[in-house]
Amino acid sequence: MQIYSLITILFSVAMIARPLPIENFKYKKEITIQTKNPSNQIVRVLLDDEFYKHSYYADLRVTKNGEIVPYKIQNAEEISKYTEKLKPELLFTKKDDLEVYVLELPKLPEGMSYSKLTVSSAFDYETSITLKLGDNPDTFFETKNVFLYKYGSQTSGEIDLGNTKYRYVRLEAENGSNLKFPSVTRIKGNKNLYFEKVHPVPNPNLEENSVLFSFPNENQSSFQSLKLSFEEKNWERTITVRAKINKKEWDTVFQGTMNHRENEGTYTEIPISSPVNSEFTIEINDGENETLHLKEVITVQPLEEILFFTDTDSEVQNYVLYYGNPYQWTANFDPYTYPSSDDLREKTPIEAKLGKEMENPEFGYSLIYPPISGYLTTILFYLGIFTLLFFIFSILKSKRLVAKESV
Repeated sequence: MQIYSLITILFSVAMIARPLPIENFKYKKEITIQTKNPSNQIVRVLLDDEFYKHSYYADLRVTKNGEIVPYKIQNAEEISKYTEKLKPELLFTKKDDLEVYVLELPKLPEGMSYSKLTVSSAFDYETSITLKLGDNPDTFFETKNVFLYKYGSQTSGEIDLGNTKYRYVRLEAENGSNLKFPSVTRIKGNKNLYFEKVHPVPNPNLEENSVLFSFPNENQSSFQSLKLSFEEKNWERTITVRAKINKKEWDTVFQGTMNHRENEGTYTEIPISSPVNSEFTIEINDGENETLHLKEVITVQPLEEILFFTDTDSEVQNYVLYYGNPYQWTANFDPYTYPSSDDLREKTPIEAKLGKEMENPEFGYSLIYPPISGYLTTILFYLGIFTLLFFIFSILKSKRLVAKESV
């Protein structure tokens, strides 16, 4: 019973502490939070090019004073604060068993959407509304139910449109609501952030039915997609992109038939199956067609950010980002331990910066972690097989000796 209690206590302490075995990670970066009072807030850290060069993505870990910090990773965006209010046009209204209103919203410029519809009334009311959105008054694609009220000076006042691009709104309210719609708010969408690098186009190697371009990528620029520009405006070709994985073996990271038309712009974008930060090749299969002339190649890496909570557990809070282990499994955190979308709407994250990359002086693979644990498992497996074969051979040999003596 005492032993059981001791094991329970030790297990509980381990669950609370959760230290990271930092010796498994080759690189680290210190995280500096840009505020003097970071307690009980959300921290946003933008990942940089150095990280992508030496990380295997699944190996990203954050620590505070040596203990694991749950995090969320997402594409970084340039947050737009631009909004404007416009007056919708009331196309139709009917007041019968239900009050029906059909609104037409002003045309949207590129990159904008509608976020909120303002509702008012000269009288106190409360009503359930069925809201429908569509491209035209004949067809509505989205439906939601909302509850609105006005009790003196207290009012709900707005309907969340969910950043829609639909321009027609139909509202069905309870009779006696007498609603008016003084304005609709449209916002500019957030812009995804990228860093791009232009690569000089090398002389091609002409093959029987294809042309091959080799890019050394000497700066080890990371990328998750390619943008290609050709002198020809209209074409269709099979394109294969290969890259060196772990600087040793070549692997196909894209293969497929792509087509381009002049009205689609300058570039054709090639998605990559996994992040690349090494030399790569682009092979264009022309078949019986004339050879395409590659004019420009741009590697594109979406910028990403990690978000995590700070707390007040200790006065000293040293945050460090660890990475650089190809054998590390992907982090799997309880979704309640890192910032959710609701948290991000309620709180504005505080910014933090990554320091310069440093090699971890404590780096060295442990016996209980890959790859050494895998080697040990393999050795033990074959040792077990040989031991089993030895015993089987010994038993068979002893049986043969007994058989000879009996003869």
